[in-house]
Amino acid sequence: MILLHGGVGSWTHWIRNIEALADRYRVIAFDLPGYGASPDVPAGIRPEDYIAWVASAIRTVADGGCDLVGFSFGGALAARVAVQLGATVRRLSLLAPGGFGIPIGRSIPTAKSPSSGASVAERRAAVAANLGHWMLSKRPPPEADVVDLQIANIERARFDSRIVSLRETMIADMLRIAAPVQLVWGELDRLAYPSIAARIEACRAVRPNARYEVVVGAGHWVQYEQPEKVNQLILQFHGDLDGPRPDER
Repeated sequence: MILLHGGVGSWTHWIRNIEALADRYRVIAFDLPGYGASPDVPAGIRPEDYIAWVASAIRTVADGGCDLVGFSFGGALAARVAVQLGATVRRLSLLAPGGFGIPIGRSIPTAKSPSSGASVAERRAAVAANLGHWMLSKRPPPEADVVDLQIANIERARFDSRIVSLRETMIADMLRIAAPVQLVWGELDRLAYPSIAARIEACRAVRPNARYEVVVGAGHWVQYEQPEKVNQLILQFHGDLDGPRPDER
């Protein structure tokens, strides 16, 4: 099972999921190019070249096929990769995926990054505020571990994921993906504009047999805020614990 993280992230976007998923699968959580410990991305890289790079990396470790899970930017990327890899991807889970175009009209508050002379406390407060606005259902305290995690990811982010995640690709990809698909959102996801319901409706119009899940008590980073529920949903879908649906065979 290969996990693709979100923008300004790293493998640590899955820090509350890897152990549970690894009970059933060999789990590979990439640092995507330009993030974490992975190589830098050439200046001016085209979106399709970036996607092909990731697809090639997955192909090298997906001997005999893989299950693929993507979050946010990684969700838009996973859908594009699944189209390219065809039958190599057995099942595909997309958590709060991008790929729905530029959200014109969406307004989410953003705390400005403190100046270089700001104190550690001021920086942590700004990061916590932005986690609460963008990623989580509520603002964490500045001293929370998730703030440390986010600061580390910010410091190692060297690629602008928006060149992939803000394109209108998801609906076209839904039509072409060979694998069964699961889509999951946190009910309080502010990034799903104009609404989660609108995104589900758009996907269901072209992919009525996909599985659609909305998780209570979570924001955009759904697998971090509600790990037990999300781990269960992923394992049920990929492990087919309830048996295959006729329309997914």
